[in-house]
Amino acid sequence: MSKLKFLVIIITLVFIDQATKFYVVSNKESFPKIIIKGCLACTYCENRGIAFGLASGHVQLLSIITLGIILAIIIGILKNFNKINKVYMVGMILLIAGGIGNFIDRAFRAFVVDFIDIGELINFPIFNFADICVVIGVIIIGITCIIGCRGDSIENNNC
Repeated sequence: MSKLKFLVIIITLVFIDQATKFYVVSNKESFPKIIIKGCLACTYCENRGIAFGLASGHVQLLSIITLGIILAIIIGILKNFNKINKVYMVGMILLIAGGIGNFIDRAFRAFVVDFIDIGELINFPIFNFADICVVIGVIIIGITCIIGCRGDSIENNNC
């Protein structure tokens, strides 16, 4: 994967996140909408914290911490770009894109727009596309760490 492809994928995922949030914010008076009865709804929600609303009311601090983490990850990746396992890179791309998507919300709205509601299926907080990216990214990173192919090149590790 080239650095350009790395950046294009991140930008594309952030665009998808922001486009879905823009749609929801622009139509918030028409929500909630049932998508699949008993399983999935679109519900407008303003999350002023982080995961599950933790640290609500500390938007500026959360924004600074998020930006610092994203920048540190990007710098680390760009410094070691050709050494990083492809699967690990996918996880990092998802983590970065999700972090940027929610950072944009905090920076420009002072809250994160959440709208994916599976509350009738299981009792779970409302979330968004960026959250999905972060969770899947962390799972991929975790699995690659567990099986031992964190930053090693794929050729040297059989991962």
